[in-house]
Amino acid sequence: MVSHEYDSIVIGAGVSGLSCAAHLAKAGKKVIVLEQSKKPGGYCCSYTRKGLIFDPGAHWILDGPGFNELLTSFGVEPIEFIQLKAVYRILGPTKYVDILMSTKELFVKSIRKSFPNIRDESLEKLIEIGNLVKFELDNMPTNSMELISLFGKIKMGVTMMLKARNVIKYSSLNLQKFLHELFPGEEYKDLRAALHIAPGEETTAIALLVFLAFGMTESAWGIRGGAQSIPDALVKAVKNNRGKIQFSKKVSKIKVQDKRVTGIILEDKTEYKANTVIAAVDAKQLYNQFLKGVEVPKKLMQKINETTFAGSWFSVSLVTDLNPADYDFDGTDVLFLNTNDVVEAGKPNNPEKNGVVAKFNSLHDESYRTSKAKENHHSINILAPATFGFQNYWKAGKKLKRGDKYEELKQKYAKKLISRLEERIPDLSKHIIHSDVSTPLTYHRYTLNHHGSGLGWQDMILWKQRLKFVKGLYHAGMWSFPGPMVEPSIESGKNAAELVLRDYPL
Repeated sequence: MVSHEYDSIVIGAGVSGLSCAAHLAKAGKKVIVLEQSKKPGGYCCSYTRKGLIFDPGAHWILDGPGFNELLTSFGVEPIEFIQLKAVYRILGPTKYVDILMSTKELFVKSIRKSFPNIRDESLEKLIEIGNLVKFELDNMPTNSMELISLFGKIKMGVTMMLKARNVIKYSSLNLQKFLHELFPGEEYKDLRAALHIAPGEETTAIALLVFLAFGMTESAWGIRGGAQSIPDALVKAVKNNRGKIQFSKKVSKIKVQDKRVTGIILEDKTEYKANTVIAAVDAKQLYNQFLKGVEVPKKLMQKINETTFAGSWFSVSLVTDLNPADYDFDGTDVLFLNTNDVVEAGKPNNPEKNGVVAKFNSLHDESYRTSKAKENHHSINILAPATFGFQNYWKAGKKLKRGDKYEELKQKYAKKLISRLEERIPDLSKHIIHSDVSTPLTYHRYTLNHHGSGLGWQDMILWKQRLKFVKGLYHAGMWSFPGPMVEPSIESGKNAAELVLRDYPL
């Protein structure tokens, strides 16, 4: 058994793990990142087909300049961002509904075009609430509760109660109820469905307000050349500060002795020793696999097993010789709806009726086209909610053996999603040059996220990052504080590093 020694081991080269490692390395810790995949990023990554770049997850963030400031602090060159004029477009549930989540002027204009009799007071109230939420979010404390004193926690609680009242209020208010109060009556049922930005019965008003607020202030930033630019830059941050990263290294166990971390063991039995381990992985993998045999507090284990996690997606990545711009599309992400039943639209595994998102990356940014892309080829990425266990694990069975039945089912499912777009782009299926289809099993295979989950837990729970039942063990990423998406995950990595440095100073 080969053995290696470090101060800290980070499991996972997603953006949280890389952020954590970069901060630790900059502080002088001897740190290594171990990643099971061949490249960094997790869900924040890109791949190329026929010279066109696709992003399986996010391709814009809310603070491009802030990310570049972080890179500069690590001695890394900034990456390029594009300030987006719109963050989302909603088409449907009927053909006359076309709403743009953009500046106040364009947002109001799009609603008035679809709903000429809309009341000024209702629109103004929605916009006012959106602006209040944006102001509160911009001024909200972001420090981890684990990094501040008791007095600081009390002060933060008071600050939240006084200065984040709208964020708190609308984070718990059901979105359906909120929209019914603003736009009551049968004549606005399609508007309410369109503004139900994340279809589903349990969605709260904050989901709409965040999209609206950042759209109105043009505060979203596209990533030039694809999402892979973000983890690639963080890899440079780790290496610039003498940290190490190894790919295709799958961890099988975190070693614990006398309730203290001693290191990890890889699948190939190689051992890495360290007195601190930061698991930048999903919670199910951490507790059910890496800590198997370790005595975990019963209440915590019960909470882990009972808390609902967010679902995954089914996606189709198309290269086509049709130009989506000829059908009135640009680079804005589009949510397609064909029902005003928000419950039906939010159901996974329901390609005929669930909300479908399409991304047009080759129109969004010319840098999504490499030199190998043909001039008349364009990309369309279609995503719809789906579950890991659908039809006996997509007919792969519990052992996840992907065979002919698996391929047949996913191609049949993909055709149903493509047909949804053909309502707006006729004969799309006859103009497909290349197609890649991904199920939740695909996302699980590449990220090892539980059941391919792309957003961590279903509901926002402020999971702690220091695991006190094992000394030297920390958790980072979208499954811990402060939650999912790119920037919170990067912040989570920073928090974990600060906890390590506080507990184990140089």
